[in-house]
Amino acid sequence: MKGVTKNKTFPTEKLAQTWANSIELSINTILKMDQAQLIALSEDEICALGGEDVFKRLGIDLFSIRHAAKLEAINLLSKKELLQLSVQEIERMGGAELFIKAGKRIRYKTFREVCDEYLSRWNKKDYKGQMQRIDYWCRVFGDRIMTDIDIFDLREHVDDMIDAGDRTTTINRKKAVLSSVYKFALSRGYVDENLVRSVVVDDDTKRRDRVLSDQERQRLIKACQASHWDKLYLLVVMAMTTGARKGELMNLRWSDINFKEGTAFLGDTKNGTSRELYLAPVVIAELKRHQEIGTGLIFPSAELPDQPMDFRKAWRNALKAANISDKDILNADGTVKLERFTFHCLRHGFCSALSDAGKEINQIAKLAGHKSIQTTMRYIHQGRDQKRQIVNELAQAFNL
Repeated sequence: MKGVTKNKTFPTEKLAQTWANSIELSINTILKMDQAQLIALSEDEICALGGEDVFKRLGIDLFSIRHAAKLEAINLLSKKELLQLSVQEIERMGGAELFIKAGKRIRYKTFREVCDEYLSRWNKKDYKGQMQRIDYWCRVFGDRIMTDIDIFDLREHVDDMIDAGDRTTTINRKKAVLSSVYKFALSRGYVDENLVRSVVVDDDTKRRDRVLSDQERQRLIKACQASHWDKLYLLVVMAMTTGARKGELMNLRWSDINFKEGTAFLGDTKNGTSRELYLAPVVIAELKRHQEIGTGLIFPSAELPDQPMDFRKAWRNALKAANISDKDILNADGTVKLERFTFHCLRHGFCSALSDAGKEINQIAKLAGHKSIQTTMRYIHQGRDQKRQIVNELAQAFNL
């Protein structure tokens, strides 16, 4: 057994001999195993045979044997194909550990890891200030894999800042910091392009006010119910009836739901304060249909359950099925005839519906989680019919 086991000490010779006999039996058993038997071993059986360390000292790499087929598939990939793998593809092929075991270079760094590396190489003044500025974006993208963040994620967050009332100069300063991180990531080969450069924020940035008609809303609900992702209907109905932001909903956990009170607790909102969401009966019923015990995410990724689901494909398919465009519809002269509909527009629809129902603006602001009434005003969009009705009611009040 020399060279196979580590030195151990025992209080009595009898115990030492018993242990030695057990290890010798394990070694003989392991050496008689064929590949199929090695692959079939459970974790408990491996421990009973002395643990993975004994296998390694016998020259048996259990990890490689168990993942032989996947390692073979990985080794067939070219360098270019490896760098183009998505996070989901890496997970399906065995996970990052398997690629590292095979000595293959993949893009699997999280945003936070890239930021840490970026700061470790920071040789300019105001390190503390830059660290604080970087921390803002780490709270947004943190543990997301760098290559999994796309232009839509960046654009949506910028739109959130605009809708929250952030000044253009403030947004551009924050964007410049993010751009410097992407520039660094590009220089290190972690990404193929600096996506931030494609996100333009002008002083006259137009705020989208696309609100669904009743017919469009019903078509969208029906399409969500038929979605291949069985929680899209729940997510969309929650957004429609609570006005919560996408990030707030996607980070909700089962422990945040109070079924007895019909509420959801948001502990970390965009404006830095906590608040409650009041859940409609249809939402409670749908939550109960999917209910789980514990602190897991309500909308987890299938491959990475600690991260929110990437539902963009399901959302696009639902919009297409509902005949709602996710791109601007243009006139012949290039002007916008009908704005594209985004998930964030559901929040606009929530505020507009409350306004149309005659709710006070301070009530709407509280439900939407706005700090200022001015922000809420940008979400309220009354159609021509509502405006005409207001004028007619005024005329009647004047007995005209």
